[in-house]
Amino acid sequence: MKPIFLSTLILPALMATAGIAQASDSSNGMEASYLTNAPDNTFHSDSLTGNQVHSSVENDEDIGTINDLIIDEDGKINAVVVGVGGFLGMGEKNVAIEWDSLELTKGEDDEEYVISVNASEEALEEAQEYKRDGDLHTERDTEMNNSEENANNVNETQS
Repeated sequence: MKPIFLSTLILPALMATAGIAQASDSSNGMEASYLTNAPDNTFHSDSLTGNQVHSSVENDEDIGTINDLIIDEDGKINAVVVGVGGFLGMGEKNVAIEWDSLELTKGEDDEEYVISVNASEEALEEAQEYKRDGDLHTERDTEMNNSEENANNVNETQS
């Protein structure tokens, strides 16, 4: 009688333990963690994009504007895409400058970054153009443009 009674108590305990072990095995990663403030020595991407790049060989003259960042899968910035030449966005071309080629220093207000590169405006204008081909942005833009065109066509048809 005792063995039957003990087995009825032990069996559910073993099943519960197996269920807990299985549940912990099914999780395939760490739980998300959250920030309330940016950690020290970090910055947001908008601290770079839209900012002027200065030439350290031409008396800190503005030589282009950062239009985009090239970031690898580990989150490391590999390069910045700088728009050079042209006027008011017309005739501008994009040049990708490797991250290690840039020098970031804090501005006088100690909030904004001053971004410099050891190159002249002429050198950047002569550099090979960076073309953003075959990446997710291009596919996403095409999908968005197609959906906007379809929405416009539907609106025109309904009018």
